[in-house]
Amino acid sequence: MTAHEYFERDPEREEFYRTFYKICRQFNVTWSAASPEVKAFVEEATRVAYEQGKARRNGENLNTVKPFFGDEAC
Repeated sequence: MTAHEYFERDPEREEFYRTFYKICRQFNVTWSAASPEVKAFVEEATRVAYEQGKARRNGENLNTVKPFFGDEAC
């Protein structure tokens, strides 16, 4: 890996982490102190929110996003 590759910013990765930090703030979660259950919830909430945002940015249907924890009711 070159220094350029190391410092090159990936916009999608940055958007994912913006979403992650937003979810943590929204639910008042301190990642380092969170239980495994809370971490699993935050990870899944982040995945769904990020994938929905990505689908919107790409003009795709939101039905293409896998539901929260695979639950068809969500």
